[in-house]
Amino acid sequence: MRLTKKAQVTLFGLCVFGLVLSGTGYAQAKSTQAAYEEQSKQIELYKQELKETQNQLNEYVQYKAMYECIQVERNQLQEQVDELSK
Repeated sequence: MRLTKKAQVTLFGLCVFGLVLSGTGYAQAKSTQAAYEEQSKQIELYKQELKETQNQLNEYVQYKAMYECIQVERNQLQEQVDELSK
């Protein structure tokens, strides 16, 4: 069976249109993939920052506990000095 000239042109047009659509879809998929990879990198950076901040917070908590112990010792020593001064 032989296609008419009009059918051949129509079929060729549909093939070109299909190629254009598939190219557009591929470009969108690549763009989405790039955005996903960028967001994944950002999430990893945020995780690292969070871990560093948590470590720093733990360090501050330790310093606060040491400071409070020193304050208690200081108060006890001050009470002893006051007692001895009497």
